[in-house]
This record gives sequence, structure tokens and C-alpha cells, in this order.
Amino acid sequence: MGSWAFIFVLAVAANANDQESSYAQAYHRAQQENKPLVVLVGADWCPACKTLKSDTIVPMKQSGALKEVIYTQLDKDANPELANEVMQGKILPQLVVFCQSDTGWKRFSLTGMQTETRVKELIRKASEALPARR
Repeated sequence: MGSWAFIFVLAVAANANDQESSYAQAYHRAQQENKPLVVLVGADWCPACKTLKSDTIVPMKQSGALKEVIYTQLDKDANPELANEVMQGKILPQLVVFCQSDTGWKRFSLTGMQTETRVKELIRKASEALPARR
């Protein structure tokens, strides 16, 4: 994702909606803490989104597997413009990981229902793009 597009996403996120504010806060924390930003884009009506949250994300949170990332969620129906900027394509759910490298923001993603192993691999791949911590 180009830096101009990421700036647009932040500008949209700065508006009043709680979910957008949550996204903006997560972005700023990821930037400050030099951690990948993990965004789950889904919808309330989406069975695969609910399953991904309950069967993969919640256990990962409980086990500490998400402690090295900043995690947030976006509801595509509640925030279509912001979700469309984060997503590629229309398939839900999408798990998107942004990380800031020496050459700018990099984007990694998975689409559809995912296992904990696949999510961990995505986070590992994104983490490798981070510059060494100073």
C-alpha cells in the first residue's frame, strides 16, 4: 500500500466513528511501538468472520500469540470506505497485516477462514519486514 493511500486511511480514520478511532489508535500504537498492525475486516452477518474471531483470534489472544502485534477489527458494513481502503477484493473475512519497513509500509494479507498456524505464519512474515529495533 502506498504511503499516500495509508495517509488517506488515517484521514478517514480520524473522523468520529468509534471503530475508526480504534483503527487510528491501533495504527499510532503500531507506529510508536514498532509492531505490526493486524486488522481483521469482517461483518456481523459473515459466519466465517465470526468463526475466525472465536476459533482463531480469541485463542491467540488468550495464549499471548498476539502480544507482539497491535490488533484491531473493522466492520465492513459500519465503515465501508475505511474497510475498502484496507481490503483487497471483496471476500470476507480478510486478515491484513501492515508493518513499517525501512522502505515504507508493507501489506500482507489472508482471505477467508484461517487456522492459528496460518495467522502466525502471516505475522512472522510481516515481522521479518520490520527494521531492527533500535
